[in-house]
Amino acid sequence: MRERLLTEDDGATSVINAVAYLKKQFPRREKIEKVLKYLRKNRHRMRYAEWKREGLMIGSGVVEAACKTLVAQRLKLSGMRWSSTGAQAILTMRGWDQSERFDAAWALVAAHYHADVEVLANVIDITPKPERKKRRA
Repeated sequence: MRERLLTEDDGATSVINAVAYLKKQFPRREKIEKVLKYLRKNRHRMRYAEWKREGLMIGSGVVEAACKTLVAQRLKLSGMRWSSTGAQAILTMRGWDQSERFDAAWALVAAHYHADVEVLANVIDITPKPERKKRRA
C-alpha cells in the first residue's frame, strides 16, 4: 500500500478501496473504521507521486532539520526567554540568512521603512580615545 501511495497518481484511492474491503470483511473492527475515516478525510494530502515528480519533499526530515537549525539552536540557549514578537523577528531574519536571501529581504524592508536622518552640525565626538603609550627616555 505504501508503494502505491508513493508511485501511483491515484494511489490514495487504491489504498482507501483496500481498507474499505477490509472493513466489509471485518465490520466489527473499530480500528479499521477509524483508519478508513482518516484516509478519506486526508485523501487530498496524499498526492505523493505527483509531488515527487515535481521534485518536492514528501518526508518530514527536512522540516525537522530546519526546526532544529533555525529555531532550537537560536532560541533554546541557556537562560533565554522570548516574547512571541521578539522570537518571530529573530527567526524571520535567521530564516533569510540561512536561505541565503538576507540581502534581498533586507532591501525590501529598508525600502519600506526608510527614514531620512539629519546629522547635526554642532555634534561633538565624545567616544573615548585610546591612550597613547608614553615614550621612555
